[in-house]
Amino acid sequence: MLQLGHRLRFFRFALGFVPTRFAACGESDGPAVEHALADDATLCGIPRHQVTVYRHLFLARKFGNCSECRLKAFEASSGP
Repeated sequence: MLQLGHRLRFFRFALGFVPTRFAACGESDGPAVEHALADDATLCGIPRHQVTVYRHLFLARKFGNCSECRLKAFEASSGP
């Protein structure tokens, strides 16, 4: 069964589809809630200059993270 999962991941990679990933960050002066950082703002709209970027990826499945960022990260399409 594990081999099937590996084959499906390889097939998606071969077609050029990779999961969308976002950097994790938190508001510099706000509560300790993680947000997903896109290019110049978080997915929920906080400007980049108002957040501190962490050295790990945002996990959309992790409870306790920003609910709006979680929803938008789930909705982000996978693509080349």
